[in-house]
Amino acid sequence: MLRVLIVDDEFEIREGLRKRFPWNSFGIDEVYAADDGDTALALALEKRPELIVTDIKMNRLSGLDFLRSLSEKGEYAWKAIVVSGYDDFELVKQAMQIGAMDYILKPINTEELGQLTRKAIDLIHKEQLDRHNQLLLRNQVQYAVPKMREELFRELIGHDYDPYRETRMQHRLQTLQLEWAAQHPLQLMLLEADDLKAIGNRKGYRSEKELVVFGIGNVVNQTLEEDFPYPFALFTDTQSRWVVLLSCADAEQTQRGRELALTCIKRINEFVKVKASVSICASPKTLKHVHEMFVEASDMLEQKAVYGGNRLFTEQGFCMESEREDLSLRELDEVLDLVKYGTDAEISAAMDRFVEMVQAWGLIQVRDIQQRIFEWLFEVFKRAAAAGWQNKSWGKNPITLWEQLEQYDTLHSLRVQTETFLLEIAGDFRKLSSNPCQIVSEAEKILHKQFADGPTLQSVASEVHVTPVWLSKLFRKEKQKTFLEYLTDIRMEQAKEMLSDVRFKVYQISYQVGYKDPVHFSKLFKKQVGCTPKEYRRQKGIADE
Repeated sequence: MLRVLIVDDEFEIREGLRKRFPWNSFGIDEVYAADDGDTALALALEKRPELIVTDIKMNRLSGLDFLRSLSEKGEYAWKAIVVSGYDDFELVKQAMQIGAMDYILKPINTEELGQLTRKAIDLIHKEQLDRHNQLLLRNQVQYAVPKMREELFRELIGHDYDPYRETRMQHRLQTLQLEWAAQHPLQLMLLEADDLKAIGNRKGYRSEKELVVFGIGNVVNQTLEEDFPYPFALFTDTQSRWVVLLSCADAEQTQRGRELALTCIKRINEFVKVKASVSICASPKTLKHVHEMFVEASDMLEQKAVYGGNRLFTEQGFCMESEREDLSLRELDEVLDLVKYGTDAEISAAMDRFVEMVQAWGLIQVRDIQQRIFEWLFEVFKRAAAAGWQNKSWGKNPITLWEQLEQYDTLHSLRVQTETFLLEIAGDFRKLSSNPCQIVSEAEKILHKQFADGPTLQSVASEVHVTPVWLSKLFRKEKQKTFLEYLTDIRMEQAKEMLSDVRFKVYQISYQVGYKDPVHFSKLFKKQVGCTPKEYRRQKGIADE
């Protein structure tokens, strides 16, 4: 459907062209008319006619000024035929410079107007076709580029680095806007659903495997976009596992990779409703070592057959939850432990991530940000009250809290005010009898009792009623060791005691102190004690098995 706009301040000419010229025969279904340039400009912007036929001279806004104003708006593509007298050639030339395609002299010859109209319609159709083809090409490119990026990364993880193809590889990276992959060290993460083959073989659920893989990819991609504001790549390998390459320009980004892995497991459990395992090469390496990292990550995932899945595997060979000590302000349970057990310095340090949290909300208006912070604080207050905080004024008159926040309109000042609230809650909790040492003491008892049963940071934290991140922080503060180091010490001491008893074989000791893989146990024992279990026995004068 095409539209034409006729502009002329002479009623007879305007209406004659509108009613008597056979616009329908040129494929023009809508005909509009205006008696001056001002009216024409408003009508053109509203109706967006593809063809404009305008008198070049008019009493108010001239046709020349009308076309100039329309051209400056630049809102859509149009073709114009200007109507002029014999003495208006200079004006016609200006109209052509503005964008008019041709002109016709008065009195208007309908046959000549028909020829110009056909010429204009042919140009309009050609440009529409060109725009359509360009759009198709852009869509094809937008679809192809991600595929080409995935193929490039699959090639990198699938083969050893070839120095003879480095120049070509650099060119491909640049073409696909992936220069970052060669500029910074990379951290590789590998994710897969546990028991994926079994999911795919379920009766009546042929496509469930594909849906699970797709769902995991969505969760991981959203997690990375929300929590990792640096370049990354996400793609599948030949075994339907998701591979993540993270740009790691500094230590902070490297540490964040571990946190992301644990977050992904948690969210996959919650949203995809399956268990998943993740391995991560914690030591960043260059692009040349991507294949090497991929092989290492694949080997790490193999350990879930021995230790069980739905957990994080690292280069150290441990398959327990990572001991994350960087508190997340988004996790309100961790914020509650922060005000219950944290020092003022720890609260201030945790608030360094306040701006990052607010920016992740994606809000622009100050009032929206104030409202979201108010809701966040209100939830912290509710949880603190449930944990024994005595101050009830916030609940009786929440508008007071809002009025205090409303006074501040910068992120810095809002952070300061929010931190003040948290410090006040922390001060009140310190007046109560909660003692962090008691929590660590209870956790120690649990570890000494359950060390052979595979206790995890999360399971013990649940028993002592704190979040894993705070149990980890308290252990390091009270024992100068991490949770895992403390558990390993208990196991090694028990192993040394059992090694002194000739009735136990090394593989039996491995199982009884909590290690299902005797080879891993032997390696870890040597790392901790300085010799293998067999060497330890010989040093004690006990005959080898």
